[in-house]
Amino acid sequence: MLLTWIDLGGTFQMRGLGLAMEANHWLFLVPIAGALLLATAATRSAHTRLAAIFAGITITGYVLFGLSRGILHSGVDTWLMLGGAGALLAGVSKERAALRAVGGVAILAGFVAPWADHSLFSVLRSGFVDDWTFRVLWLVPLAGLAGLASTVAGNVGPRLAALSGIAVYGAFLYVIGSVAWAVFGIGAWLALGASTVALVIGVLARGNAELPAATPATKSPA
Repeated sequence: MLLTWIDLGGTFQMRGLGLAMEANHWLFLVPIAGALLLATAATRSAHTRLAAIFAGITITGYVLFGLSRGILHSGVDTWLMLGGAGALLAGVSKERAALRAVGGVAILAGFVAPWADHSLFSVLRSGFVDDWTFRVLWLVPLAGLAGLASTVAGNVGPRLAALSGIAVYGAFLYVIGSVAWAVFGIGAWLALGASTVALVIGVLARGNAELPAATPATKSPA
């Protein structure tokens, strides 16, 4: 919380503590969760696992919730592209060529989206996005065309459909990750990484195993 959480190339910076005080009071849960986990671990408390899960959900869960909320607030065009990619991945068998065709059409329709004020196609052609970070999104329509081609590609079709679906998700994840890397400071990354580790340990760690009840010793025959 004492390190930089927002860093816009040095032009604007904000520490985690300042961000919690001025913008998002929920971030005060971060030091509370860290102190709770430290206290339970130092005292070898039986509640250490619960504290680790709480610390993980506090940060990692919050970030995932924010991303999910952003997707839910997106338009039909975004849903068509993501859903079409899912259809391509679900149609990786020779008998599901029709599903792959639907996925390819959905991706192309979501990319062009003539009903939307700012479709992905219009944004990429506008000239305002002149960076390779965003130009990677041109893989989306190429994946849609490849998805359609997979319906007539014979034995190569399922593999082509799988690669196309992965390309769509990969392009979006690359852009989101690049933007996050450009905006978030070292404090935010340290907190997110530590909470993710805590969550994994808390979920996978086993509780104290109970010892089996002792059985009375039997006397051997004389």
